[in-house]
Amino acid sequence: MTSTPDLPLITTGALEHAGGDRRSIARASTRGSVHRVRRGVYVPAEAWRELDAVGRYRALCQSVSLVGRARPVLSHWSAAAVHGLPIVGEWPREVHRLIERTSGGRSTAETIAHPTRLDCADVVEMKGMLVTSVARTVVDLAATSSFASAVTTADFSLHRKRPARVMKADLYAAFEQARVTRFQRRIESVLQFSTSLADSPAESASRANLHLGGFEVPELQREYFDADGFIGATDFAWPGYRLVGEVDGRQKYLKPEYLKGRTPGEVVYEEKVREDRLRALSLGVVRWDWWRAIDPARLHPFLRAAGVPLRAARGR
Repeated sequence: MTSTPDLPLITTGALEHAGGDRRSIARASTRGSVHRVRRGVYVPAEAWRELDAVGRYRALCQSVSLVGRARPVLSHWSAAAVHGLPIVGEWPREVHRLIERTSGGRSTAETIAHPTRLDCADVVEMKGMLVTSVARTVVDLAATSSFASAVTTADFSLHRKRPARVMKADLYAAFEQARVTRFQRRIESVLQFSTSLADSPAESASRANLHLGGFEVPELQREYFDADGFIGATDFAWPGYRLVGEVDGRQKYLKPEYLKGRTPGEVVYEEKVREDRLRALSLGVVRWDWWRAIDPARLHPFLRAAGVPLRAARGR
């Protein structure tokens, strides 16, 4: 499935402007050949079926931007969807937007309004939509989403291999420019904890929940070698305990950009060989998946049982 933002959205206004009849699109929706995204906006049903959850949410954001007297400034989760920033949890059903604090604007059944000073908001245009910048989006989500989700978004924006990465100084600058009066400590904790070394959302969610669970701070991307050369960089390492941790998502075994021409079976075999080489160095290897990474109730007892040390073990 895809989350492409380039959807052939059809508006009743554009249809009538071209000489069409809005009743025809309504009949097509009833027949199932088009899908109604929201009032006055449709998309071919086949294209809709190909979208994943974030793609469908992005389509909703696009549709809100298309219909109205003025384009809204999309923010929070909506801006994250447009930018391609990951979150932990489900995408919302409402579109989030910024409004001028003194405008008197309100939320509706379809949109959540966030009052702010728009002259302090860093706004960019993408695909014809006005959205808060990546840095401002990270700051807004740090104030409103869970710690694990906010860290996941922030880490992704900072990732050292991301072509359009931001720097941590950019996040702090956006924080300063936003002139936030609430949740300052919450935002600061996310920005301080964020890193450019987490290679996947699963790693970011894991390390956030490791932190919340009181576990020893792991070393990220520690490289290991044996007589045959480089083995790899582990997601997490506790060198003093001869233990490494690896978190794997389904994408690693299914998506072409991760497979890199290999079959899923070949990737599994390569992972097994890699793990065997790590164990041959007298290292313990503990592995978990995305669903455990995002659920502290599952992750914490699993890691304790695997011997991952707690901070309290060293008197901290």
